[in-house]
Amino acid sequence: MNFNAILFDLDGTLWEVTNETYKSVNEVAKRNGQKEISINTIRSVFGLNRVEAAKVYFPFMELEKSLVLMEEISKENIRNIKEHGGKIYQNLEEVLKQLITKYQLFIVSNTGHKEYIEVFLDTSGLAKYFVDYIAASELNISKADGISKIMSDYNIEKAVYVGDTKKDMEAAQMANIPFIQARYGFGNNLETEHYINLIEELPRVVESMNN
Repeated sequence: MNFNAILFDLDGTLWEVTNETYKSVNEVAKRNGQKEISINTIRSVFGLNRVEAAKVYFPFMELEKSLVLMEEISKENIRNIKEHGGKIYQNLEEVLKQLITKYQLFIVSNTGHKEYIEVFLDTSGLAKYFVDYIAASELNISKADGISKIMSDYNIEKAVYVGDTKKDMEAAQMANIPFIQARYGFGNNLETEHYINLIEELPRVVESMNN
């Protein structure tokens, strides 16, 4: 395939912040007189854009009002994760050290705030491994368009996208690049040709795809 760039999803691919997000979501829900949102519901929202997430969290609320709460949740979550950090997947830094010797690395997330990605980069100490990042919902574009924008901005002809959910797979397909599923994340095991069960498997899988 001869690609020289790897684009990553964030939640469920590079780190896991379910407990922190559960706390943030329900602090905001309680303040606004909404019922508690289950942790399973929160898991199901990772990878969705903010409109899709708003419809899941607050299905009986007018979208305009629920998006106001989503903005409040985003800010609350950034504060919580800044304070407590997230769970970085084991051996991630060692994997990134290997990958940057051959590939440019980027993050394309559906988050509505680039600050959320920056919190990951700052609290993990991994910013030095990534060339750039995009928060697609903040730009009001799809994840597929975020992938395409990175590729256009950096003159990348061929790349691969690593993510964990069906939405990630669909975004890669729409951007016309191959997909690697991180099966340890939030998605079900998809019918995808390439996948990893642990992050440390990624260099081998990428190398096999590129030969």
